[in-house]
Amino acid sequence: MNSNTLTTLHFGIDANRAAALTSAFHRLGYICRHTAVDEMGRMGSAIRDDKPDLVLFDEAESAIELSHCLEAIASQQLDLPVIVLSNSEALMPDHQIADVLAPDKIDRISRSCLREFWALHTRRNLKSTEEELKAAETRSEQILSQSDEAIAYVSDGMVISSNRLFAKFFGFDDPDELDFQPVVDLIAEQDQDRLKAALRNTTTKEGARVSVTVHRQNGEEAETGMKLSPSTLDGEDCIQITLRDEVGESTTSNAGAIDHSTGFASAMRFVQQLDDVAAHGLGGGNDGALLLVGIDRYMQLRTEIGIGGCATLTSDIADLLLSHFPKASYGRVDGDLIAIILSNISAADALKQAQKVCARATDRVVTLDKLSISYTLSIGVLPITKTRMAGALELLDNLIGVCDQIREETGDNGMGNGAAMFVRAKQQLDQKSDPLTLFEDAKADNRLQLLYQPVVSLADEDRHYYEVFLSLKDKEADEISGEQLLRAFEKQGKSTELDRWIIVEATKQLTRSKLTGKPISLVINLSCNVFRDRNLISWLNVAMKAAELSPATLVMQFQTSAAAKLVKPAQTFGEKLRQLGAGLALRSDSAANDDLQTIRLLQPALTKLAVSPKDSKTLESAITSLHEAGSKVIVPDVDSAATLATLWQLKPDYVQGSYVHSPSTKLDYDFGDD
Repeated sequence: MNSNTLTTLHFGIDANRAAALTSAFHRLGYICRHTAVDEMGRMGSAIRDDKPDLVLFDEAESAIELSHCLEAIASQQLDLPVIVLSNSEALMPDHQIADVLAPDKIDRISRSCLREFWALHTRRNLKSTEEELKAAETRSEQILSQSDEAIAYVSDGMVISSNRLFAKFFGFDDPDELDFQPVVDLIAEQDQDRLKAALRNTTTKEGARVSVTVHRQNGEEAETGMKLSPSTLDGEDCIQITLRDEVGESTTSNAGAIDHSTGFASAMRFVQQLDDVAAHGLGGGNDGALLLVGIDRYMQLRTEIGIGGCATLTSDIADLLLSHFPKASYGRVDGDLIAIILSNISAADALKQAQKVCARATDRVVTLDKLSISYTLSIGVLPITKTRMAGALELLDNLIGVCDQIREETGDNGMGNGAAMFVRAKQQLDQKSDPLTLFEDAKADNRLQLLYQPVVSLADEDRHYYEVFLSLKDKEADEISGEQLLRAFEKQGKSTELDRWIIVEATKQLTRSKLTGKPISLVINLSCNVFRDRNLISWLNVAMKAAELSPATLVMQFQTSAAAKLVKPAQTFGEKLRQLGAGLALRSDSAANDDLQTIRLLQPALTKLAVSPKDSKTLESAITSLHEAGSKVIVPDVDSAATLATLWQLKPDYVQGSYVHSPSTKLDYDFGDD
């Protein structure tokens, strides 16, 4: 019920008075949508289907009797106010007629309508609240009675009450044994993150659903669906967990859950699973991909080989897919469509694997009653990320469109025989959104990129540097920049996912460059969140070994002002970084006062000075201070030969700017010419 929009039925109200009433409502700040009813045959459906807020009935002008209108409302048991327009003194308000007014008093009619509208609004809200209260009481009472469902109540992640069926499912004899246990401890490790996300998301009347693997007391594992609903117990807010669809508990409970031609999950079961993944992710902080495998020319094949032949053909396709993706989750979502959920794989790698499957499919032949049938496949690929995604059916519809597009582009009678990535429309990345969501959206749209700007030595150094910047492809004026995105993560102070992505992509580029000559290092701009990430140094060590790169090729750079707020963890991080063989760098606005104190504490190998090269006096003082602190100095913003000539006199260690070389997506600067 919209709070400023009325929906009315008019009986005997002509167009002029209807327009006058609409204007009166408009002056009072309301919108009125009305439907004129002038015949008996239309009356019943209008009252029932238009869902009006009230009825305006002109007794003298209506072609329908007032008694018939009131009977129609009563027969449908509707709470629908009726305002009668009449000059009759005998007609009075009663339990069905809310008010009786003179037909020409437009302002009074409009105000009476609003009074009845808000009274109706209050009654409807009261009814809804009473229903919610009754439902909450019923849910609370279930746990105290002998319910035929396995139920528990959870508060702050702890089981605070459960019934015997819930305890029995987990292998406990007495429900009291579960009291004050963390509910995630009952769940397999790979599903714990998804359950935590589901518990956090259970803030609406609809609640949430999640499928998990549980650990029983005897060491066995079992799969179950959990329905999570907001509830109250003893006056305290909590979450009710009801176990649903326990897989393997009974044969009949799984009837219809399996597609017999492939052995995969049925469409209904797979859609439930995909909805779960879309809402809560794959668990363990992993990304993955959704594949939709479509059989090309399926309708033509069904005409040629019949339904039984198609079942045999689909079985062969299932064998092909299982041999290629043995650990995936499968579902047959339609006659010619098989969907696959892949974990621990990037969307790009999933696309490559899908293309290999298409190539292998062309070599397979299915024999049916001495008839040899070959087939091809079209496969759509969609990234699965950690952020909340669209519903399962929308994701599948997107991939059906990809399969159709593959077939259209071949132009060969529906023979797709290929794989393609689903590409979303470009997303607007605004500064008010959650940084992790912005990161996932930009990554899914393939809009994140790294730019590399050379840092050139003014002395005879053995090593040269590129500074690495985060950038956004095709950035529009009102969108967040790469630097702003990194700072947003830093302000939030938690996740290092963006930092790790930057490190991985930068080292990939360094590995691909195959540079020769003087050693090259990357000065990578990161957020100070990495200071709190206890696993980052060990992860970095493994990553560098896997890439066959020396840690000396990496220097991690941070804003001095941000690092000053985390001096102790920054010092620990810097020491571990130096032990690994990598370096630490800082960006400073002036290398004076607080900045200089932080620089002395953190002992960076490099300091990038944000002092204009034209302010030579301030710059000279800052360079001297940094050299005394044991740090080499980078001066940016060198935009002309004259600026470079001035800097030769001030003796910074490195220079950087558009005059030297602008940022590029490649490591393509010839340091031999400097």
